[in-house]
Amino acid sequence: MSEEQKSQESAPQPEGHKDDIGDELNRLAESFGRAVQAAWNSEQRHQLEGDLNRGLRSLVDNVESILKQFNESEQGQELKEHAGKVVEKVRTSTVTAELKEGLTKGLQTVATELQEFAQDLEKKRQENPPTDPAAQDIPVEKADDAG
Repeated sequence: MSEEQKSQESAPQPEGHKDDIGDELNRLAESFGRAVQAAWNSEQRHQLEGDLNRGLRSLVDNVESILKQFNESEQGQELKEHAGKVVEKVRTSTVTAELKEGLTKGLQTVATELQEFAQDLEKKRQENPPTDPAAQDIPVEKADDAG
């Protein structure tokens, strides 16, 4: 290969070659799309999907069966009773009532403080209304027309 041929190959390609690159990219995209479509429609993918569906259904059925058995067992019944008792204790507990009362009072105090703060701001705004910048006199020097 001569030096002239080497320099032509490494030199920037003329405008016509840009279309070749675009055509090649389009062809690559089409080939990739066909490959993905072929893989998606393949028998192996359908078989894998069916196997996964059957496996997941089996897992769900087994978990449901185990939960049902536990729920019907003596231990499951005891757990439900104990949970119900705990819920009832929390609901009727004096600690819960005191907490609710304290929280309510705290929220009332915050609301009152905010209301007083807003009233103070409104009072200060009324006592010292903001000055309108457009109403201020701004001295303007007139230029001489002799210029």
